[in-house]
Amino acid sequence: WPAGLREEIKDATHTIEVNKTKIESQKKYLKDIKAINSEQREEKLQLISDIQGEIEAAQSKNGALSTNVESELPSAVDQSTKSTTKVSELERFKAKFNSDVKKVVKEVKFFESNDTCPTCTQSITEDTKAEHIAEGKSKSRKLQTAIDQAEDALAASRNNLTAANEVVERCRAWQSEIHANNQSITQFQAAINRTQTELDRLANSVDLGDANAELAALIESGDSTTERKLSLNEQYNYNLVVGAMLKDTGIKTKIVKQYVPVINKLSNQYLQILDFFVSFNLDENFNETIRSRFRDDFSYASFSEGEKQRIDLALLFTWRQIANMKNSVSTNLLILDETFDSSLDHEGVDNLMKIIYTLGNDTNVFVISHKGEVLEGKFANKIEVYKEKNFSKIKGN
Repeated sequence: WPAGLREEIKDATHTIEVNKTKIESQKKYLKDIKAINSEQREEKLQLISDIQGEIEAAQSKNGALSTNVESELPSAVDQSTKSTTKVSELERFKAKFNSDVKKVVKEVKFFESNDTCPTCTQSITEDTKAEHIAEGKSKSRKLQTAIDQAEDALAASRNNLTAANEVVERCRAWQSEIHANNQSITQFQAAINRTQTELDRLANSVDLGDANAELAALIESGDSTTERKLSLNEQYNYNLVVGAMLKDTGIKTKIVKQYVPVINKLSNQYLQILDFFVSFNLDENFNETIRSRFRDDFSYASFSEGEKQRIDLALLFTWRQIANMKNSVSTNLLILDETFDSSLDHEGVDNLMKIIYTLGNDTNVFVISHKGEVLEGKFANKIEVYKEKNFSKIKGN
């Protein structure tokens, strides 16, 4: 698609060059024709020539400006996209380092201010305190160095972004100048047409009408081809920008980035309701990071089946709420098939019921379970399916 436009631009450039050669030949032909010995006619012919020179100068300038835009805009757009991505990455690294520093400082202050472990109530020896404090300060210094390096890299990336945006703005100014030149060319051509009409009325013995008409046609054809080339250039540059926006680092990244914090917040809220106190986070590529006690990293596969089910349920209710927030999907129906029968203990059942009770009266909840005693008395209605002589029967209350 960009390659096809490049070929069309190349063909238009060739056509313009051929048309210029024809215009020059036509001008020479007109000069060789026996001119009418009239001062007024000579003045008008000179006026046409001067105006045509203005048109050619404007076309030449447009050609140079178009070349500049073609050579600078694609790389500037690419550099702007890359620099924007780099700035975002560095800002995330910097934020993470700052967060890690706060954690380390908090841990050092704990050992500086406490002699007894608040969890096991055992005494903390001076050697242990000194060891943890020294280790924390060492980590803090390393993190500060990483923050300083991230700041330097961030400043450099922002400078690159500013430079790339300046080139893009310069190219936009060139495109505006090209548009202004095209308007001037149109006005010049109108002046030539008016002068030519007056010149035709002055013709006596020599009829230059056909020759001038051919010249006007060549000029019009050249203008049309130039306009077409400029239009192709604009479309080519537009496609480059659209292509950059539709990459994974473009608009899609911004949309995902907008919803990831909301997803993480809701997931952790539901996990806490389910009495599963871990820090669960998804990045922009939906890779999970799970921390127990906010320090130890775990993967989804490292948890027990009951813990995995808590994570699955938290994500289920999170996506349900995200869909409602987006207004793209809104449903008043929830079906849980044997959810209570798998790996949930009594405490997990109670916590899941807390979530169900928050759904509101307008939500129809259907629970399919083989362990009716676990859910006895927890729902307003119960439909029991049982077999009698190989026939299924339904009993409701």
